[in-house]
Amino acid sequence: MTPAPPGAWRAVWLLTRLRLQRLLNVSGKGLSFNKGGKSRPATPGKKRAPWLLGALLLLPMLFSSGNIARHNLLNMHCLLDHVAVCQAKGSMQAGERVLAPVIAHLMEQPFSTALAGALTLQLVLLWLVSLLLPLGMGELSKPDWDLEWLVTLPVDKGTLLWARVLERTLVNPLGLLVLWPGTTMIAWYSGQGWFAPLSGLLACLLLLALAAMLRTLVDTGLRLSLSPAQLGNLQALLSVAGLFPMYMGMSFGMGTGGFAHAWAAAMPAWSAWTPPGLLVRLLNARGAAAALPAALLLVQCLCLMLLGMAMLRRQLRHGVVGAGQREAGRKRSSVAQPTGRWRTGIGTVIQRRELTLLLRDRNFLVQTLLLPLLILGGQALFSGQARDLHELLSSPTLLACTGFFLGTYVLMMSAFQTLNKEGGALWLLYTFPVSVDQALRQKAQLWAALALLYPLILFGAALAWQDAWRWDMAGLMLLALAGIPLYAVIAVALGVFSSDPLATEAAAKIRPAYTYLYLLLTGLYIAALAAGNLAQQLVFVVLTAALAVALWQKARDAIPYLLDPAASPPARVCASDGLIAAMLFFTLQTLAWLLLQGRVAAPLAQVALAFGSAGALTYLLVRLVYWRSKTAGVPRIGGGPASVAPGGGGRDAGGAVWHRLHARAAAARGHTAGRPSMERRVAVGPDGAGRAPVRRIHFPRPDPGRLAPLAARLAGDRHCRRHLCHHASTRLHAARLRAGTVRGSRVRAQRRAAGAHAGACGL
Repeated sequence: MTPAPPGAWRAVWLLTRLRLQRLLNVSGKGLSFNKGGKSRPATPGKKRAPWLLGALLLLPMLFSSGNIARHNLLNMHCLLDHVAVCQAKGSMQAGERVLAPVIAHLMEQPFSTALAGALTLQLVLLWLVSLLLPLGMGELSKPDWDLEWLVTLPVDKGTLLWARVLERTLVNPLGLLVLWPGTTMIAWYSGQGWFAPLSGLLACLLLLALAAMLRTLVDTGLRLSLSPAQLGNLQALLSVAGLFPMYMGMSFGMGTGGFAHAWAAAMPAWSAWTPPGLLVRLLNARGAAAALPAALLLVQCLCLMLLGMAMLRRQLRHGVVGAGQREAGRKRSSVAQPTGRWRTGIGTVIQRRELTLLLRDRNFLVQTLLLPLLILGGQALFSGQARDLHELLSSPTLLACTGFFLGTYVLMMSAFQTLNKEGGALWLLYTFPVSVDQALRQKAQLWAALALLYPLILFGAALAWQDAWRWDMAGLMLLALAGIPLYAVIAVALGVFSSDPLATEAAAKIRPAYTYLYLLLTGLYIAALAAGNLAQQLVFVVLTAALAVALWQKARDAIPYLLDPAASPPARVCASDGLIAAMLFFTLQTLAWLLLQGRVAAPLAQVALAFGSAGALTYLLVRLVYWRSKTAGVPRIGGGPASVAPGGGGRDAGGAVWHRLHARAAAARGHTAGRPSMERRVAVGPDGAGRAPVRRIHFPRPDPGRLAPLAARLAGDRHCRRHLCHHASTRLHAARLRAGTVRGSRVRAQRRAAGAHAGACGL
């Protein structure tokens, strides 16, 4: 009997839940919607990025996004409503004491027409970001289109399309990150209090629904009409186009001029009747005045959604297979490329291969070499700072930080993605006549040289701009240039840790926690450049160099495990942990000292409190990470050496080593020795073919004083396996004895000894 197809609402729920489950699996949360069914436990995979690191790095992002949305609203209020106390400096430079009466006055009355128009423009720009960036983040260039197999489900086409729009509305984390803080701040300063996050979320979902409908229309139409090569080029263009509305939407809170503020002041009156304008009026309305904008907003959204669905049905009237990915398998006749193109170039074969791949992939080329210039140029253009270009060229600190950011951003898009760009051909690196770590070292050298181009051009222009030679500027330039090769090594090492070559989803091949960690380390170096103290800068450069070496050594240990789905290097205390802790302590101490300057009068008390708080926080965080990752070899403070007596708890390793040592000694002697003070029976298989029985082994009383040094030496798994179980001749001889192939008068004793050794080593 064929089961009945699911209803419309159940189909929508199942498809939406499928998308949510997919997002959770890709993000590595390990959550599931399954309800306690009994099944065989899966083989545990290798440890991924710890959730604690992701949480610690996500909280600053959320705080930064909310702070930007707050200053966007307040700065537009100061400039457009001509508030005298903050109009000249802007909200970010005015201070909280100056802004307190301004905020109170803003919350007491409705928004002005100019401010409402500016907020409408901001929501439109952020809505474009939620539409363009998901399209430009690899969705168009995927070889598989999930709609091709979704249409095979026993679901009506209309239900399937509505479910697709709904799941793209709910599962859009980037859209939530850029839109939710803005709508929440509008509701907060409209006097809604703690209901503002809920009101902002509902308003954000309305805008995301419209973005999901347009995104589905664009995605479907492009896949049905363009070839895979054209889709790849269009994706590179969309990734660049999405930056302009993002930086323009963020620039309202920075500066006191620029054409972004001029556009906000010149918003026409009819923009208040568009969905973003009605949304601003609805969030700012009080009482019965909210009825009219709410009704108009719902009617407009409903009409736009129905119109979009009608266009989707028309697009799919001939099916879902057009000129899309099916053409990718057909080989076109191509002109033979010259074989000696890079043969005469400078560099190794690995580096010339990397340059060839860079020129072939236009999306990678744009993201690596063009995107950093667009980010800095867009921020300077939209915030009105492009007019102060001479200030950039004359400020040593700002110039060094800008050049260093350009270089490290190039590294984040290139050297950090070294293993990810190999794709399914990563295993070919293991077949090269050079080792994988040597190939990665050559790639790091290439990307460090390319990343130095932009800073060298910028610094050369600045030096040519100066009337006289400035040693302070030259010193900061040298420090910035010295940090870029170090961060090339750090980027490649962190790319090894973050890469998951076995992941099927493109978004899961790179774990974002390590990307945030790289950005955090970059920010620490920029903070050291801006500190102004030469001693602190030199100390941080030395720490960064040591950190790069330690991370590289740790990455070399992880390279043999890249293609293994379950095994990973054992977690042990290493030099990189101490160097990261030192850098964290150095940064926390500086931040604590800056926070205590206005609150604690005595300089000695400031230094003591900063030193103590930074040390305590660093110790707690490092110990928490060790506890979560079950790191071996963590030193104890104030405790003696661990006992090696066989027992439970933390002495399992010592007890296991003690038993293995005495089992090996008993096997070597072939008989029991000493007076037994305790007795253990070795569990072996039943007597049968090829297995010699082991009756009983007597263990003398342990001597912790004599066994402590040896147990501490053999406690590591690698050393224990190497010295106890990795003797090929011993294992072969034991197998021969068990099989009965060794003849002689002492066959019984040899069989007993071989069985005891095999049981001790777990054979």
